[in-house]
Amino acid sequence: MISVRSLCSIALVLVASGAAGCKEDPPPPQPEPASSAAANKGKASLRTPVSPLTKVDPQSLKEYRVDVCYFGTLSLKQARDAYLASLGKDEPSEKKIPKFGTEELAKAGDPPKGLLPAKPPVPGAAAPAPGGAAGAKTGPGKDDRRPFNFSARAPHERNARACTVALSLKEPAMPDVDTALAEYAPFATDLAKTIASAANYYQREEHKKDSFAKGKELHAKLIADFQKLDAHSDKLGLAVSSWHSSHMPDLAKADEGEKAAITALEDARALMVILSSKNVDPAAVKTALQKVETSAAALKTHGTTHQTDPWSKIMTPALDGFLRDVKAAEPKLTDQGISSPALFLPVVTSFVSVIEGKHRALSRSLMAKGQAATREAAGAAKPAAPAAPADAPQPADAPQKE
Repeated sequence: MISVRSLCSIALVLVASGAAGCKEDPPPPQPEPASSAAANKGKASLRTPVSPLTKVDPQSLKEYRVDVCYFGTLSLKQARDAYLASLGKDEPSEKKIPKFGTEELAKAGDPPKGLLPAKPPVPGAAAPAPGGAAGAKTGPGKDDRRPFNFSARAPHERNARACTVALSLKEPAMPDVDTALAEYAPFATDLAKTIASAANYYQREEHKKDSFAKGKELHAKLIADFQKLDAHSDKLGLAVSSWHSSHMPDLAKADEGEKAAITALEDARALMVILSSKNVDPAAVKTALQKVETSAAALKTHGTTHQTDPWSKIMTPALDGFLRDVKAAEPKLTDQGISSPALFLPVVTSFVSVIEGKHRALSRSLMAKGQAATREAAGAAKPAAPAAPADAPQPADAPQKE
């Protein structure tokens, strides 16, 4: 017979193994309390709602890129005029440091933009050497290059890249424009990079280290390209003007905001064409300027009664900036154009802002129309409420059928 002591030992082993098995099994999931579910019911979802994708017409997209390319790279002419005026017929030297017409844009005494502010000193840390910043190298081999002042940098490279993008757009075919772009895009991109390199070289005062060796190399390349600039730019400008004159925007299906915005853009374009021509008629500039003021005011008036309209909301500030810069340059206007490169550059930049504003407004308008169509489709898809049966009990105050 099995003793009582043996039976107790077996029972203890079984209990211990059962307890160990229970520890390994995870506890069953508990249902969420009703109070927690109710609290989360009213919270908004953190996921971004899906909006209908907007697709800009290929012609509108290509025209936008071409316009930014041509009008934006008029700044290359501004840089050329400023550079040649600062040197005359001489090469760069200590007596004549080249200018690119952007130096006046940076206020004297302002720290160069794009630099991080100095870190506060750490308590107990050694003080930096006199005349040097904390963490800067000192002695032989130190990096004493001056940082580049981005506030004095013109958007030459950015606008030149628009030429490359425009050239990559094959639809729709714009034969004369495409031919001119194929020549102009690589030329403008290369010239913009050379100007940026030269501006960086002189702003960092690297000419003091190599006795203008690199400066003279850049000078020879700049002079050669500057001599070709007018021919390339004018060829593209004629092709762009011819395209727009034969492909005027169709406003028949446009709403009032879009009509007002496109009218103002075309008026601003006409003024910009006059300002960038070789023989400028000041009287024609004054007439064109008044026309832009009128159409811009009409767009602004439309916006006062249609405050959510993207055309007025986006384009009005850009047009105001363009008008302001043109008026600021008027005192320097001659029959050769705006004689001050420093005043011509803001005119170019602000007109590009008008072109970009029109493109953003178009995208925003298409998005709004897509969202409205989605809401309308969702409302139409809802099932209609079932009709009540004929023998259903009627409310006490319902009219009785005869």
